[in-house]
Amino acid sequence: MPSSSSLPSCPPGRNTSTPWTASRLFTFTLLANGRWKLLLVGCAGFILHQVSEALVPATIGAAVDKAISPHDAGALLWWLGALAVVFVVLALSWRIGTLATNRSFLYGSHDLRQLSVERTLHPRGMAARRAPGEIVAIASSDADRVAGLSWLIGGGLAAAAGVVTSAVTLLLISVPLGIAVLVATPVMLVVMQRLTKPLEDRSDVEQSSAARAGALATDFVTGSRPLKGLGAEEAAVTRYTAASRTSLLAGLRAVRSRSAYNGASTALSAAFLAGIAFFAAWFAVQGSITVGQLVAVVGVAQFVQGPMAALGFLSVELARKRASAVRTAVLLTEPDAVPAPEPEERTTTTAGSASSVAASREPAPLPEAAPLREPAPLPEPAPLLELRPGSGGAAFPPFTAAAGEIVGVVLPDGTQARLLVDTLGFRTPAPRGLVSIDGQDAADLDPVHVRSRVFADSHDGVLFRGSVRDNVAVANAPLDERAMAAAAVGDFVSQLPEGTETVLTGGGQSLSGGQRQRLVLGRSLHQKQPVLVLHDPTTAVDTATEAVIADGLRNFPDKALVLVTTSPTLLAVCHRVVMGGGGAAPESGTHRELLATSTGYREVVGS
Repeated sequence: MPSSSSLPSCPPGRNTSTPWTASRLFTFTLLANGRWKLLLVGCAGFILHQVSEALVPATIGAAVDKAISPHDAGALLWWLGALAVVFVVLALSWRIGTLATNRSFLYGSHDLRQLSVERTLHPRGMAARRAPGEIVAIASSDADRVAGLSWLIGGGLAAAAGVVTSAVTLLLISVPLGIAVLVATPVMLVVMQRLTKPLEDRSDVEQSSAARAGALATDFVTGSRPLKGLGAEEAAVTRYTAASRTSLLAGLRAVRSRSAYNGASTALSAAFLAGIAFFAAWFAVQGSITVGQLVAVVGVAQFVQGPMAALGFLSVELARKRASAVRTAVLLTEPDAVPAPEPEERTTTTAGSASSVAASREPAPLPEAAPLREPAPLPEPAPLLELRPGSGGAAFPPFTAAAGEIVGVVLPDGTQARLLVDTLGFRTPAPRGLVSIDGQDAADLDPVHVRSRVFADSHDGVLFRGSVRDNVAVANAPLDERAMAAAAVGDFVSQLPEGTETVLTGGGQSLSGGQRQRLVLGRSLHQKQPVLVLHDPTTAVDTATEAVIADGLRNFPDKALVLVTTSPTLLAVCHRVVMGGGGAAPESGTHRELLATSTGYREVVGS
């Protein structure tokens, strides 16, 4: 048996000393797994590109003064060569910067998605139930937005380099013009920063509203058949329309805010350009600068408008990315549905306590199992699963299940039945002393180990896109004919266009409810765990098919089957049936015995 200490006991990033925060996610996205090298190369490429672009008008202006005005052909060729070199550097640096930054972005986005998926699928689960659409939105659009910080940093540093290069060029031509650029840039950044706070809030609302609408759409599409059966299509459409409308309005408000911000940024940059061009022309008329310098000033002023607008937009993009990072961090730090045991409760080995540890690993005393009367009595092997009486305040009836046994559990309250299945499936925390697996308290075991011994699928198990074979058996594993026969799937699978290779789409919506339920049962019976917990596996099938399934469940002597059900057909094939809940004392016996002696059992199960 694997040691619980050798298996993961908490979701990724759940180390309490370094919890996931927006800033930690940014650091992880940019620097982890060697991405800092790609970031450096990308930033260097973009900076060199912007510097080269800023030097183009200065080079042209120098060519005017040094070659065109004096009519010097040799100098003209030299300056044309210099301009060609600038353009070559400009093009290559852009290509290198783009490739490196794109790789950094893609790898960072992939790692963020991995974190989200690992947290969502962690064996201990999440305390908060999130709709699939919401998780998809976080793992896709939010992950891309956070990973896009590499583009933002590269572009921001490049814009700053372009502004500095332009300012230096203007200082060399005219000190007043250079000072104007150096003063105007921080002033514009401060003004634009003040305008970004409403945009950050609206961006957060936009993403959250879109996630909720996506979650509703996923739920309604998945449950389209039950909605039609209940006649609730109109109510579902009304609810989704309201959520979609809310998402649309939030998106429009965010777009309007971004448009207003872009307009203000462009207006400020244009005003700056016009001012620089006016004063440069004035200086040229006064003879303070040459014609070539005027060309350079106008070209630099026109170029610097782009980097200045980019710098002004930095705070907007950072606000949107921060909102996405916060949503991702909330998902990653979601508490466990099944908390890890406290350190003092774990079994540890020390030099002076070997005997006490050995004693603590001894199986707890088991209650005497009721004698088996129907079917024929079986020997009493060690129980693989035990539910202990009165432990942890649970209202479940106690029982044991050993290999070769079929044990029925009757709970009149459907909520209690679901809670029992979730507890045995380790999706809900098991109070200490309630569940024992192989003689060990489940509260001390790692969920990975528990699920390697017990399979407890929920009643509404879903089918996935793929073939019938892929939905039933483990990848590349042969179909178990015993399991297929017990699930009674042969009669309809043989009628499908390609048999077991028929691809199911839309969660198997082309099949009837009973056919989907039989495939889910077949998948459960294919599991390798020695204990299988089946929750009402035949509620959607007809009486004749249910009888075939009940008879087929007898053919698993290597497994312990626990049937949480009120079906008399299934309970009739159980070696032992236990009933509890509702405040009544637990009862145990065969199906026939309980029908004869228990009024409560007859009321719940019938004949």
